[in-house]
Amino acid sequence: MKIAEIVSATLISAVCCGMVGCSTTPVQTAVTPVENVAVEYAQGRTFASAVNLAATRRRWLPQAQADGSIRCTLSQREHLVVVDVVPVGAKAFSIRMVQSNIPVRKYDQWVNNLSREIVLQASR
Repeated sequence: MKIAEIVSATLISAVCCGMVGCSTTPVQTAVTPVENVAVEYAQGRTFASAVNLAATRRRWLPQAQADGSIRCTLSQREHLVVVDVVPVGAKAFSIRMVQSNIPVRKYDQWVNNLSREIVLQASR
């Protein structure tokens, strides 16, 4: 009888701890905006060249748009992300989501990697 009580108390504790652990994990439902990222262009480097180089290095497909922005598409297996990289003045850019079918956490990671790569390529 003593063993049965210990086993049931252990199971109840494990279930309660598991429920508490799961309930404290925040669920992110909105993408983190990438707005007004400051960038310094190296001599001879332009917004378009920096974005095109960064996108291709990160396996995005860049396409120039009529409004001066660059639409970048990333397709991996069944995942698809489409963003517009928009110049903001002469020394900044923003990235705006057009379409995505991946979890928010993964979207944020991919877009932040693209943003960092644009800043890197602009300064080279």
